[in-house]
Amino acid sequence: MTVDTDTEMGFFEGAEKLLEIWFEGLEGDTTADLRRIPRHELDDLLKYVNAEIMSVAKNNSIDSYILSESSMFISAKRFIIKTCGITKLLLAVQPCIQLAYKHANMLKVHNFFYSRRVFLRPEEQVGVHKKFDDEVAFLDEIIPHGSAYVLGCVPSQQWYMYTTDNHAPAATPTDTDDVTLEILMSDLDHNVMQQFSKLAYTNPDELIVGTGISRFIPRSVNDGMLFDPIGFSMNGLHEDAYYTIHVTPQDSCSYVSFETNIVKEDYSALINRVVETFKPGKFVITFFSAKGAPCGAALTALQRVDLDAFVCADQSHENLKNYSVAYQHYVKR
Repeated sequence: MTVDTDTEMGFFEGAEKLLEIWFEGLEGDTTADLRRIPRHELDDLLKYVNAEIMSVAKNNSIDSYILSESSMFISAKRFIIKTCGITKLLLAVQPCIQLAYKHANMLKVHNFFYSRRVFLRPEEQVGVHKKFDDEVAFLDEIIPHGSAYVLGCVPSQQWYMYTTDNHAPAATPTDTDDVTLEILMSDLDHNVMQQFSKLAYTNPDELIVGTGISRFIPRSVNDGMLFDPIGFSMNGLHEDAYYTIHVTPQDSCSYVSFETNIVKEDYSALINRVVETFKPGKFVITFFSAKGAPCGAALTALQRVDLDAFVCADQSHENLKNYSVAYQHYVKR
């Protein structure tokens, strides 16, 4: 059974704003854990953003939250919020820092990342989110020693980043194998997008299996949600790694994002599996790789990826203090 996605639902800005903050407590302090922040405080935090918690899943390493507008992940020292639509994500920065100090004994921000792809309709965003320059100015008032970057030459496919992981003296060296892979897909296959509605699947677990998503990172604990009438979000947990998928199926603004921090030596199979499943017309890959990651530098890792049906039309990279970051824009051959 199919559903006319454009008739059932109008335009929606699928491209997310992504906030990732690493905190630091006193050395040896075993109580310094962000997962100690009470649920009611998290609910209040998300009111700044215009989002709310819809579902929760946990393992020994990560607390996972599906939001009304994307996802949130909390581990001992890292706080991630990812929101779509016209949410006001940056209004959560200062309250998040205060909660980390109040409830988790986190004395300072160790590293800070904010990123997003260019919006389809930036004029519909709220407050500082209309322009990246305004977002940067807002963050400069809160986060010391941050730097802004724009990756990509095609204006409609550019990707923005603000981070403290730069070459300022305040950036602290770390020894970690941390990575973050994002695949930001648009102009998606109509027939594939028809699956992400309650007329195609009434149960999110059946959707995860039926669409092949369950094969992305096998043996994960998956928590999915179908929205009414269309749209899909899910979080997956695999030991100390997470992954998340968000689907905006409307033909006029179709968008799917995939993100994970799972550590691998080679990401070719995973990237190909995701792209083959969703069948985008074009997509952007962004990849952060810490100096200790087994895949090597970010650009080197992405250059190993062979995508037969696509050609890399644009490529950028930056070498930061603890990480390298690479950007690639792909279009169909």
